[in-house]
Amino acid sequence: MKFSKVVLVSSVLVAAFSLASCSSTKKSESPSKPSESNSQAATPVETRNPDSASLKTIYFDFNKYDIRADQKETANKMAETLKANSSMRIRIEGHADERGSTEYNMALGQKRAKSLENYLKANGVTNSIETISYGKERPAAQGENESAWAKNRRDEVVNVK
Repeated sequence: MKFSKVVLVSSVLVAAFSLASCSSTKKSESPSKPSESNSQAATPVETRNPDSASLKTIYFDFNKYDIRADQKETANKMAETLKANSSMRIRIEGHADERGSTEYNMALGQKRAKSLENYLKANGVTNSIETISYGKERPAAQGENESAWAKNRRDEVVNVK
């Protein structure tokens, strides 16, 4: 009797694990291209660190993680502020717009955060920097249009106290 219960429980567990490992969701390698290109500066979005006026938001092009030419001045000012305050600790939060899979956008947000971290370090910043990706989970703007998407493709730099 005990042996048959063990076999039954084992069979149920194997079936449950087999079903759990199956997935019908299609993973996208990259989001589809937008119909319009936007390499202009996005309208600034209020960040969650108002006490750090010199720490700004950096915006990115669709499906890219390199620092845009029009964002380098902001990144350079950020580097100067951090070098002048070497004990300041920051967190770079990478974000993406809503297009693409959750997994893809998490990876893209991390690449964006690392890109800014590397840029700051290449410009002499020695401060403690941590990075995190929120992917598409924390949009700065709602909407399914280029204006909203442009505001969501960003790095926010937060002063960690």
